[in-house]
Formats: sequence, C-alpha cells, structure tokens
Amino acid sequence: MAFRFVWGSTMEKLKRATLLKEERNGGRGVPDIVNIILMQGLATLVQNTQKVDKASGTFARYYATPFLRTMGLCALDLTIPYSWDPPYVYRALRDFAFGAGLPRAGLTLWSYKIVMAHLRSKETMTLPRGSTTLDPPIIWANVLNKCLNNKQKDIAWMSAHMCLPTRSFMFKQHLALTERCPHGCTDSEHVYHLFWECSVARRVWGLVVSSVSRNRLLPRSSLTAESVLYGPRGGCRTPELQRQWRIVNIVKQVLWEARNIKVYQKTSVDPVTLRRRTQNLLQDGVMVDFAKDKCLAREKWGVDHWK
Repeated sequence: MAFRFVWGSTMEKLKRATLLKEERNGGRGVPDIVNIILMQGLATLVQNTQKVDKASGTFARYYATPFLRTMGLCALDLTIPYSWDPPYVYRALRDFAFGAGLPRAGLTLWSYKIVMAHLRSKETMTLPRGSTTLDPPIIWANVLNKCLNNKQKDIAWMSAHMCLPTRSFMFKQHLALTERCPHGCTDSEHVYHLFWECSVARRVWGLVVSSVSRNRLLPRSSLTAESVLYGPRGGCRTPELQRQWRIVNIVKQVLWEARNIKVYQKTSVDPVTLRRRTQNLLQDGVMVDFAKDKCLAREKWGVDHWK
C-alpha cells in the first residue's frame, strides 16, 4: 500500500530497495514496515534479557540466549535450561540480526532508534542515471531543496532516476505502443527530450527566459541541459541559485502538465499559455515568500514586489 501511494498506481518504476533509502541517498524514505517490526522486536528482546529478576527476562533468555550469545549480548550458563529450537518468531529475529550484520556492529545500547541509525549508516548512495558530471550528493541536495514544493521535488527526483513515465520509459515497460514524442517530434520522448530538446520545450524556455530576464531572475547563461535536470553544479548555496532552480522547476512542472494534457486529453497547449501558467506559478511563489519575510524575499528575488 505504501508503494502504491508513492507511485499513484500499481506500476512500480524503481526497485523498492531504492525507495526505502533515505532521501539524501537518492531514496524516498519509505518506511520498511517489516524491518521496523523486526528491529523493535529485537531491541525489546535484548532489553528483556537484561532483566534479572523478572519473568520476561527469564522467558527471553530461555529462547534467545543460544543466538544472542554469538552477538556478545549474554553468556551461556549450562546450569540453566535453554531452547535450542526456538519458535519461528525468534528464528525470524535471529535471521534479521545476522542478515543485517548486527553481531559485528558492536552496539552497547539497544533500542529501536539505535538499531535504525546503525542500519541507515550502512546505506549506499544511489547514483543518478544519465550522463552527468555532477556529484551525486549535490544532485540529491538540489532535488530536496526547500525552495521546491512537493510536486516539483517529485518531478526532479524521477527525472534524476530517469523513471518519469515518458513514452520512452513506458515503451520499455511494454505499456506504450510507441516511444515518439506526443508533440509531433520524430525523436523518442525521454527525459532530456521532454525538458530540453523538444520543440515545445525550446519555445517555452525562450518565452520564459525573455519574460523573466527583465527582472534578472533567470540569466540565459545559466541554462544547460544538465542544469535543467540536475540543478546548479555547486548546489543551491545562495538565494540567487535557489531562485533560478525554483524557476527551472516551475517550467519543468508546466512542461510536464502540458505533456499530460496532450497525451490524455488530445489537446495541444500553445507556448504563450504555458508561459502565462509559468508566470502565475512564479507569482504565487513570490507572494508567499513576501508574506513570510519581506527582507528575505527581497534578497532572494531581487525585486521589491512582483512586476
């Protein structure tokens, strides 16, 4: 159910192992319900074995000592009976502990948060797909930048993974009859084509840049195919770079909406209307920033108000 909520359908576009990773490692931070239950059960079991004068401690040591002793968490006392064939629940906890490498972790304190932090520290970063020279940490930081709303983050994240449901992607999944661009281009519709190479995208970028350049919001020199997909090379460290990255993602959102209208409603949206849609979204963002903090918004956008 969690994965269906993330994708909005039953078709999963990436491996679940990628979605379970933290967002800074290229995932979406989807909770792994099974592992969470096992971590909580294992932490509770270890804590119970340390209770000397309670029935829960005796019960836990009877079933768990044979495999907890290999982790250095308790000693084996041959004067006390133990179960060498524990129930399936304890076998599941044992398999999880050894599969996660917890016997070699050297943990002194056991709780759910400590075990979770240890497993998170062992995660590897997922590399973005596509030809890019940017460092992966910078790309994922750009994707998660606070200047973007949730919809823009989703589009940027799927673009970095090249799993945006374009016709090229759907054709490879045997869910589309053709991979050609729905706007009439002869090329296949992949992420680069959708946001940069398509004739509609080119016209929209030209109209938007000429419109916002009067306020010096988005210089033409800052636009490349790589910066449009992955963000600034050095990250969004300044308000100016955050402003440019936000405008770029607003345009990407509008292009994606226009593409879906063309595919599902068989209706073409002219570039002038797309430019107006971009300006409206940009104006909404500026007004929200000025309502929060006028000084910070003036520094970020470089204008006293929307013109």
